[in-house]
Amino acid sequence: MLYFDNSSTTQPSDTAREALISAADVWGNPSSVHRAGLEAKNLLNQCRLKVAKTFGMPKFSEDRIIFTSSGTEANNIAMVGCAKSKKRDLSAPGTIIISAGEHPSISEPAAMLEREGYDVVRIPTSGGVLDLEYLRTALEKVKSPVIFAGFMLVNNETGAIYDVKSASAIVKAKFPDANIHCDAVQGYLKLKFTPHSIVADTVAVSAHKINSYRGAGALYVSGSVIKRKNITAVMPGGGQEFGYRSGTENLCAISAFAAAAEEGYANFNIRADKLNRLRAKLNAEYEEKLRPLGVKVNLPERCLDGIMNISLPSIRSETMLNYLSGRDIYVSAGSACAANSKKKSAALEAFGCTEDEMDCAVRISMGGCNEEEDVEVLCDALAEGIRTLQKKR
Repeated sequence: MLYFDNSSTTQPSDTAREALISAADVWGNPSSVHRAGLEAKNLLNQCRLKVAKTFGMPKFSEDRIIFTSSGTEANNIAMVGCAKSKKRDLSAPGTIIISAGEHPSISEPAAMLEREGYDVVRIPTSGGVLDLEYLRTALEKVKSPVIFAGFMLVNNETGAIYDVKSASAIVKAKFPDANIHCDAVQGYLKLKFTPHSIVADTVAVSAHKINSYRGAGALYVSGSVIKRKNITAVMPGGGQEFGYRSGTENLCAISAFAAAAEEGYANFNIRADKLNRLRAKLNAEYEEKLRPLGVKVNLPERCLDGIMNISLPSIRSETMLNYLSGRDIYVSAGSACAANSKKKSAALEAFGCTEDEMDCAVRISMGGCNEEEDVEVLCDALAEGIRTLQKKR
């Protein structure tokens, strides 16, 4: 099997697997006060410290790491929790800003709040670049104060790296009390950043994107947001996770997540160097074998090495995915979370792709499981597929 769908999910590492198995023996409830519960609580706190370190948080900090079930849940808590945190004027509850082409876990909650009366402004991202001038102009025209602004760090379909720091600073200069959120699910442990370096109040990440298991994620919440009470629970219950995310913690998944995060943080440079070599190989193979066949790269101005989005010459993405799958090679047509919706890609539309380019788009996303010879096999298969499928039309 050749797996090039690492933006959808990654293969769990041995370290994550061992941590998960070990945590299975710590089966007490972290909220219980007896010995079994305290043992579980101690493990949970150790995991929190490991993840906190990857965010650059000091040992003693007013900032918090909130464990969630996924990046999607973390994004929803950040946005909806902000919108519902204060009693607001129903005629003008506030303005929410997001970038165009955000992941559905941001764009869909924004659309929900828009139906409830909140103003939502979507910042263009043509060519994979946040339109900062559009943002500045939009801030001058808003009808109600900006309460939340969300910008993803890396686009999950194109690999575009957004200038979150500049966008955040622009919003904060006009609306200092606005919560700045970053969906860093695709950029976590692939780019060097901290919440402070990108001027973010909340940051969402996910375990299964960093060689751990599905079922765990995290939301970083700054001390200033906590102090201002600018976020509240969206799922009331027993008050776990400092009251922001009720529900007994999934300690097995969290333990695996923390172990993978610690490992990824320690091996950051090794991973980055490997992905850089893989991208160089992919670029060379594309120029030699795919460009001459009419394949187009939807290339952002700044791009993560691990993601390349291409548009095939008049071959629908699903057709090519089936062709490659028959050869035990796995790529993606875009975001796995939206793959079954039959909607056109919001990310590629915002990027500036035509309808045909979106219909024929394939995402190649590389990870630690890939080698340079795998890239060569993939590009040979793509070239063969193009020739074969064009003959059948």
